[in-house]
Amino acid sequence: MRATITIHLPTHRREALQAYPDHTVTPAQGYDGNIGRYVDFLRDQGRERGFEVRTDQRDVEPVFTIDESGREQKKQAHDWLEAVPDFWEWLT
Repeated sequence: MRATITIHLPTHRREALQAYPDHTVTPAQGYDGNIGRYVDFLRDQGRERGFEVRTDQRDVEPVFTIDESGREQKKQAHDWLEAVPDFWEWLT
């Protein structure tokens, strides 16, 4: 793997709920009912590009951390994260 990306779920949840668009379900229902599938999506997409996606229960900033073997791998992982749909984009 080129890099390991760890998503800190409590932080991700808080930020996703703050960015909640106008939908018919409540933010918590939409998030809690679908976060597992979203993480699976990220894992599948990341694996295809050489990134491992993990989660943890740490409530820390930023939303994710990247462990890599070099600066270029970190940039590639960060660029990939910026390009994939965020949770709400993916859900709709």
